[in-house]
Amino acid sequence: MKLFVKEVVNSIKHIGAIAPSSRYLANNIIKHINFEDNQVIMEFGSGNGAITKQILKQMPSSSRLISLEINDPFLKHCQDKFKVYNNFEIYNHSAIEFDSLLKQLEIEKVDYLISSLPLAILPKADLDVLFKKIPQYLINDGSFVQYQYSLNKYKFLKSVFDNVTLGFTPINLPPAFIYKCT
Repeated sequence: MKLFVKEVVNSIKHIGAIAPSSRYLANNIIKHINFEDNQVIMEFGSGNGAITKQILKQMPSSSRLISLEINDPFLKHCQDKFKVYNNFEIYNHSAIEFDSLLKQLEIEKVDYLISSLPLAILPKADLDVLFKKIPQYLINDGSFVQYQYSLNKYKFLKSVFDNVTLGFTPINLPPAFIYKCT
């Protein structure tokens, strides 16, 4: 919690949260993942690892979690915290250019894309670039799962994906909406 507070003060423009994700939010997010062998799951913004931890606890060892985090203290924290997992990789890499990393790693598509990005404060140009790419890099029955603290991107996500379902986690600071997009 101490690391999170320090980084919020230092990097509020990139974090977009006032407290770490609760275990309730993390558990509600992973309910949207049908864990199977040999999957590739990508995470945008691992932060302090609250959601990462729950994914790794449920994910089979044959699957792979690739997390992106641009905040150095969070990156180092997650590298250390999850070093015991052989199927976890974390990169100091922007989510906007996730496709270039996938190409480097020789991965064509991912099964799930889990996002903690603060969509409400990202520039529209970045959102447009990012969401033009995301559907192209999901397998046919793959999902994009995003949490937000408001409904302000619901229409936007509906314009990108055929199906958007909405969930809600009241036990989080602040309460959070979960979008599952397919």
